[in-house]
Amino acid sequence: MSAVRKPVLLFAALAAAAASALPAAELVEQIVVRVNDRLITQTEFDKRLAIAAKTPGRANTDLAEMQHQVLEDLIREKLLEERAKEMSVSASEEEVDVAVARVKAQYNLTTDAEFDAALAQSGMTRDELKRQMRQTITLQKVIGRDVTSQMQLTDDALRLEYERKKEQFYAIPESAHVAEIVLKFQPGDPEERQKAVAGIEEIRVKLKAGASFAELARETSQGNTKDKGGDLGNVTKGELVEALDAAIFSTPAQEYPAPALLSDSVHLFRVTDRKASGFKPFPEVKEDLRKRISDDLYEKRFTEYMDKLRRDAFVKIYVPELAKLDEKKVS
Repeated sequence: MSAVRKPVLLFAALAAAAASALPAAELVEQIVVRVNDRLITQTEFDKRLAIAAKTPGRANTDLAEMQHQVLEDLIREKLLEERAKEMSVSASEEEVDVAVARVKAQYNLTTDAEFDAALAQSGMTRDELKRQMRQTITLQKVIGRDVTSQMQLTDDALRLEYERKKEQFYAIPESAHVAEIVLKFQPGDPEERQKAVAGIEEIRVKLKAGASFAELARETSQGNTKDKGGDLGNVTKGELVEALDAAIFSTPAQEYPAPALLSDSVHLFRVTDRKASGFKPFPEVKEDLRKRISDDLYEKRFTEYMDKLRRDAFVKIYVPELAKLDEKKVS
């Protein structure tokens, strides 16, 4: 796909939102919703619905659900625009220019000609794009002041949440460094199995006499780690099949635990550097924890904030079918 065509869907979305900025005298048509003194027109609603239908992952979304989501998004935008007016919040020309430049860079539009061509394919002008960027930045500022700024998390709050969530997110299983010697046999052949078991016992005798596990592995093992002296590296409890796991993490801990017998092989392990299970320390996970809490808390606070704005506003939905959808969700 060429650089000119890449941002078509994005610009189409911005063009649809920009249509709401047209003066009422230039757009006389059916009103879908009134939010205080702001209006949502049928054209605005239809364009946003068309864009939502093209959004990845929305192809199988129920139409009624999609209609309600678009309606809710538009109402929230109008409510935030009202709040921005009350707070005298706006976007500076410099902020808008930076946002436009970011869009150009994101879609590899290196020249103004490419940028204007991409805008033209979406039926937009640069002024319309800047108008929408200004609106977006303004609404983000409102949310930043009214929602995000109220979400300061102290270390004490983070430590409390760490104790609550460490089992779920920060558990470290028991681990050990493991080397293996594997002797194989044909499944269902008792004679071959006994021969393999006897071979492992001979190797254990040599180990007790001081032989090198790595050298014995290179000489006798039939496993994939033979050339590495049997070295499996670090293994965590629960990582291998049950019989091997039980042998490695035996109680009490042993450097040479009892061999593990499978249906087609017998395994002898050397287990070193065994570490008990535990949890990642708080300082190490503090920022990850802050993000997890912030994401969850933001959703909760933002929803509460928008619900309050709506309760305090005059919202009238003039299309009966949409009004019914909204009533079902609100109730």
